[in-house]
Amino acid sequence: MDANDVYNIAKALPQEELIRLCNMLDISVRPKTKIKKKRKALPEFTVNDGIRYLLKHHFNKIKSQ
Repeated sequence: MDANDVYNIAKALPQEELIRLCNMLDISVRPKTKIKKKRKALPEFTVNDGIRYLLKHHFNKIKSQ
């Protein structure tokens, strides 16, 4: 059965049954919404904490040649 057959059958339905069919199709064809994951709360950082982190992890590396 293809969409043309179903369309012709649906056109033969009475008005209230056609509305009911449209509602049923709307519910079953809707895209499913994704559930978003909640992010972990970040700890409180101060400006000094950020500067210490940058100095320790990014600016004190010795480049080997």
